[in-house]
Amino acid sequence: MALNQNVIREQDERIADFVRTPTFVVTAAALPGLFVATSVVNGAAIGIATAVAILAMALIAPVTRRFTGAFSYLPVTLLAGAMVSVLVSFAVRVVEPAVHEALGIYLPLTCVNAMAVAFVAREGFSAQPASKSSLGTAAFAAVCAFATLTFVGFINGMLSTGEVFGLTMPELAASPLSIFGKPAGSLLVLALVATFVQSICDVRAKSAAAKEGER
Repeated sequence: MALNQNVIREQDERIADFVRTPTFVVTAAALPGLFVATSVVNGAAIGIATAVAILAMALIAPVTRRFTGAFSYLPVTLLAGAMVSVLVSFAVRVVEPAVHEALGIYLPLTCVNAMAVAFVAREGFSAQPASKSSLGTAAFAAVCAFATLTFVGFINGMLSTGEVFGLTMPELAASPLSIFGKPAGSLLVLALVATFVQSICDVRAKSAAAKEGER
């Protein structure tokens, strides 16, 4: 029994270390919007919506925690997350009706990120590089969501239609890659982004270890 408890404790520590890395934050923040990030415009729009939802709930969650009890916290937070999602969706509809129609049901899905932020804020969760601040972690996730989804949209649009910022590249337009512009292509681009972020983390870790060794 003691051996099993030690194994479980070790696994929990590994999972805790993993979810507090920038790579995990980048991936988790961008996932709900991947399906509709098929162009720069759509990627930027869903990225902004996701970022706003994350930041809004990062500010709302601590307030609701102060004025609600153990049983009322969940329904109040769910209501706040739904309200944020509806307001973001309405704002996109007013500003760009065509983009709102293209994003469809995936705009309300930004509440997935918002709710996640609410619950991790309740537990005081923080991750690198803002390892001492839940709000800083949420801000980092918001920036990553916008940047990643915009980049995914750019790559999808370029390789599936040959268009880059309104200009058509004949070579790409003549032979588009069918996997891009679809969820599989978006996941592939996200994997490349995650690999890039992880490589930066590894380089920083090696550099820090080398400095410690010199001391």
